[in-house]
Amino acid sequence: MNDNCWGNPDAFSMVLRCTKMRYARTFLNCGQIKFSTPSSWVEYEEKYGDGRGDRFEGTMATFNIWDFENSLPILRKYSYYTDLLKIQNGNRIYLKRRRDMHLPCFCLYYLKNSMFICPKEPGIQKLKTSIPYSYFRDFADNMSPEEVQKLPEDERPVLIVIEDYPEFKRRLVHKLIEIGLLDREIIETKVSYFDFDQYGEFGWWDFGQKSPMELAVKHIRFKDQNEGRFIINTDNQRILQLLDKPIEIGPLDDICILCDHYLYDGMDIVMTAKVEQIEE
Repeated sequence: MNDNCWGNPDAFSMVLRCTKMRYARTFLNCGQIKFSTPSSWVEYEEKYGDGRGDRFEGTMATFNIWDFENSLPILRKYSYYTDLLKIQNGNRIYLKRRRDMHLPCFCLYYLKNSMFICPKEPGIQKLKTSIPYSYFRDFADNMSPEEVQKLPEDERPVLIVIEDYPEFKRRLVHKLIEIGLLDREIIETKVSYFDFDQYGEFGWWDFGQKSPMELAVKHIRFKDQNEGRFIINTDNQRILQLLDKPIEIGPLDDICILCDHYLYDGMDIVMTAKVEQIEE
């Protein structure tokens, strides 16, 4: 039995992004970045089902419509948000902020240390892990390989591997500051996953996040996405309008590679790394 564990299990060595071939080309060739919004992901789920879309995006708290004992304190707690949305789905209410649902976000897959078995010994080690097929099928709306092959080449799902993430982040943040954002308005965060149904039909959740960090909370159904996000926390309308269209941060083909086929069965990863032992 291996009792070793990673000193920083949430640290990550590689970052991935599923996209379509036409977007991958512009991403690599000129660093074109297209931000999306939580409201657009809700709309996508309503049209095509969950996976790429998620109706629960931006949930601050949820409770049963008949649970007066718990719902009233939660409603009082969040009443200072004048743009509070109370969205009913069946017998449940989901509280969201209208403002936050329209904030620009850019999503990535973080390959965390915790995905690899920690070696027994320090030194140069071969590390192995797998990315589950659900990540790739979610993005492709659960299409079969045969269905994907019938798509025009530019519409087929591909995978971008960002090999030098610190440099990618530096270039992206530099561009965002260049267009007028303050450093504190650029939030990079890992997503946390919760079982919204853990406490049954009459259960309730208050995720306790200060706006806009509820955008880093998702249903456990999406945990295989291992998501990290850039959230642009600004009320500057000029910048919000700018980010409604793609921005360009310069060519990225020096720090990224393209995997140009549909990984329907998932992806096995083998990497060599120097593992150091932390002295207690």
